[in-house]
Amino acid sequence: MLMKKRLLLFTLACISASLLDSCHSSRKTVAHKSSRQPKFIEDVSIAPHNKSSVTANAITPRKTPEKTKAIASADKKGIYADPPTTASAGKNNVYPASYSIQNEKDDDDEPKLPRSIKKKYAEILGVRTKEIRNASLYLFIDKWLGANYRRGGCDISGIDCSGFVQKLYAEVYGVDLLRTAIDQFSNCKRIKHSRDAEEGDLVFFHIRSRKRISHVGVYLGNDYFVHASTSNGVIISNLNEEYWHRYFAGCGRIPKGG
Repeated sequence: MLMKKRLLLFTLACISASLLDSCHSSRKTVAHKSSRQPKFIEDVSIAPHNKSSVTANAITPRKTPEKTKAIASADKKGIYADPPTTASAGKNNVYPASYSIQNEKDDDDEPKLPRSIKKKYAEILGVRTKEIRNASLYLFIDKWLGANYRRGGCDISGIDCSGFVQKLYAEVYGVDLLRTAIDQFSNCKRIKHSRDAEEGDLVFFHIRSRKRISHVGVYLGNDYFVHASTSNGVIISNLNEEYWHRYFAGCGRIPKGG
C-alpha cells in the first residue's frame, strides 16, 4: 500500500515538472520572435521622408553595367536609342540637340502649292496657272499680303519695303541681304530694262530724289512685283502703272542660294 502511494506521488511530480518546462519554453519562443530584425530591400536608395523630398524619384533603381554602357555609347554617337516622343520634346516640340531626325523630309522637297493659290496669283499676274510654280515664293507672299507698312518694322504686324525684301529672300531663297534699299541696290547686278527681269529679281525706285534709291520690291513676272508700300502695306503692283513707271530706277539680280 505504501509503495502505491509513493509511485503515485512520483508520477504526479513528473507531470508537474513537464508542464512547467513546457510553459518556460513557450515564453522563450515568443521572446525570440519579437527580437528578430526586419529585412530591407536591396539595390534601391530611398530619399528622406519629408514634404520637400518626396518626389517621383524617391526610389531610384541602380543602373546595371550593361545599361550604363549602352547610354555611354549612345552619348558618344550623339543619338538616342529611341526617338523622343512629342510630349518629351517639350511644349514647343523642340528635340534635344543630340537627336537627329532622319528621313522625315528630303531637303529638296518643294512644299505643295494648293491649286487655289495657283489660280489666285495666275489671275493677278495675268498668266497661265501652270506658270505659277515657285511654291515657297507664293506661299510666302500669300502669308504676307495685306500686312501693314511700318518704317523700320520687321514682322507681320508692320514692315517696310527693304525689310520685306530681306525677309522674303531669307525664307524663300536662303540668302541674307543687307537691310536698306540703297545697300541692296549696291550689292546686285544691274538690269537696265524690266523686260530682262526674271522672277525673284529686285526692282528699285527713286521716289524722293532721282539720285537716291528709296524703294524696293521683288519682281514676279509679266511686269508685276510684290512690295511693302507706305499707303497699302504689302501689295502686288505693276511697273506700267503711271506712278511706278515714273519713279522706276531699274532692276537688280542677286544670286539665289549662294
